Amino acid sequence: MKRRMNRRVFVRTSMAVAAGGVVATSFTQAVAAGKTQRSPKRKFYIKQLAADGDNNALFPSAAGGKLLASSDGTTLMGYATPKGSATWQRRDNVWQRGALLPIQRPYLVEDKDGFLHAFGLQDKGRGQEVWHYTARRPHAITHFDEGERVYQKNYSAATIGDNGTLYYFGAGLDATIGFREKTRGGVWSDTRNLVDGACIYPGVVCRGNSMHLIFCGWNGGPALYEGVYYLRSNDHGATWCRSDDRVLQTPVDWKSGDLELLNTVGQSNPKNPTGGEANTHPLNLIVDRENRPHVLYWFSRPYFTAFGTASGREAEPNVRVKHLRRDADGWKSSLLCTELDRDVSYACLAEDALGRLHAVMTHKRSNDQFYDLGYAFSHDAGDTWSAIQSLTGDANKRKLSYAHVAINPVVSHGRVQFASNMWSQKNPSPIWYGEIEID
Repeated sequence: MKRRMNRRVFVRTSMAVAAGGVVATSFTQAVAAGKTQRSPKRKFYIKQLAADGDNNALFPSAAGGKLLASSDGTTLMGYATPKGSATWQRRDNVWQRGALLPIQRPYLVEDKDGFLHAFGLQDKGRGQEVWHYTARRPHAITHFDEGERVYQKNYSAATIGDNGTLYYFGAGLDATIGFREKTRGGVWSDTRNLVDGACIYPGVVCRGNSMHLIFCGWNGGPALYEGVYYLRSNDHGATWCRSDDRVLQTPVDWKSGDLELLNTVGQSNPKNPTGGEANTHPLNLIVDRENRPHVLYWFSRPYFTAFGTASGREAEPNVRVKHLRRDADGWKSSLLCTELDRDVSYACLAEDALGRLHAVMTHKRSNDQFYDLGYAFSHDAGDTWSAIQSLTGDANKRKLSYAHVAINPVVSHGRVQFASNMWSQKNPSPIWYGEIEID
């Protein structure tokens, strides 16, 4: 898809194990005591579901697309393998394999009638393009149709509108961010371009007649992610605006200054968009029960710049995750972890029926090499977060980092569902599945 130098450097120089949890096949009890929020005891389990993932099996998943709830009460999952995209379905607490689809980087979405749609990259003699496959029966993943080409090579996101319309969004490095729509029983519309420029990692969520979209820019020279951006449509994609309802004339040049740049939120000098935040990468987008968008993104210190103990100062993390929430009076920001000796990278959110936020992430002590899995929660919509509860503690021993966390944004039966693969380079990656009891 694109040069991976930047993310590989990031992972190699900043991933590892924190002390704590032990991988288990039955529920294990652990305690997380937050500085500003007390944590009740959490029970969790994590087990290896498969061993055929690739290095980026569950990447990217900025707004889901990898682990989701079906309308029949089952759980669906898709991830990349060297031979295609594996599909899984969990029914009555038992996981079963479905079809192996001939695509890479799958993005899954279920429509209003229970049919699963899978988008991903496939080469049918014209180079990699995005193909779309649809399950032949509702709530079943064993048989899919012959597929159709829907877009040029890019990173994918998809969502279902409240009227049943299927929306596909693509962000290509050397092209634009655009989208197409397909009504129930209809055909795909022409592409509508939203943003011009090298932009990647789209995430989209539909709530009512509104669609929320995030993405980041890409600077191909130094191979850096540049900026996290937000757009919204209040009329099923007919027009697009900023979060303050300022209408945008599309397509917008992502470097024009007209787009809403999120990684200036909470900074004392918004005219300096880096502000010590480099390599900004959108990780997750959800819309809560009060219709407020929440965004997670990571940022790191600028490369080739000494920081923390290397610069003679106190220890500080290289990689952090920031949480943003859009209230009526603007965006509010918080750090997912405020500890100065802990790095946090991949992270995803889920909201439960009481409005509490739950985050599963990868984390490590700053001097460690490999990342483990962890969990934190917020009872105040992200203003403050509990301390991180470790879910695994074997990354250093394995000499492999857990990476590319996916989460089911729907919390059901009092449990948060999550999945992860490992940063296995050219070797097959384990696929991990786990649950955290919250009630």
